[in-house]
Amino acid sequence: MKECVIVGYPNSGKTLFALNFASFLGSKSVDITARSYDGLLTCRHLSIADAKTELCSMALHKTRLLQSMVLKMPIGKATVTFKLTDTCGISEQIHSDQSIRCAMAQTLGLVRCADFILHVIDLSRMRKSEAPGNNQIDQEIYQYGTARQNYIMLANKTDLPMVKETITRLTAEFPHAQIIPISALHSDGFKEVKAYVARNI
Repeated sequence: MKECVIVGYPNSGKTLFALNFASFLGSKSVDITARSYDGLLTCRHLSIADAKTELCSMALHKTRLLQSMVLKMPIGKATVTFKLTDTCGISEQIHSDQSIRCAMAQTLGLVRCADFILHVIDLSRMRKSEAPGNNQIDQEIYQYGTARQNYIMLANKTDLPMVKETITRLTAEFPHAQIIPISALHSDGFKEVKAYVARNI
């Protein structure tokens, strides 16, 4: 089974994207398998609404372990299953909390072996960071992903005002990336994401 890993800066909208994408594919509920950095597995069955209430937050590093869902996608007359894995956000700073440091290391380890990388960019954060090169983590994910050629960039939070010009800047800073503008909150752009995933699973 192919695995798509969702990576990006903390609070970029990775978990909300994962859950709303599952809903977009027709899931009313999800079985979430969480894997901690020390290998402990826990499995839970949640409705999409309950999962969003419990797992999504404006607080940084709400997600501190790998959270995987097995989803189904119709492709032609067939139905294909794939694994979608949400991860701990990665930042430049060495975090003071050991569990978050371990979760970031766990994320980086998974990126190296995942079949596909879905890189979520927070357009509102990028807009605040006007100087080119200030997005070191996003640059490193981009460089690794494009080198492996199993990578797509999701430019999130298009529903917010004053971010449209940021997409133009995004294409200049990441010239070799395939970029899909999305709103994880409103599921905008998900048809294009689905088409990309379908071509690669």
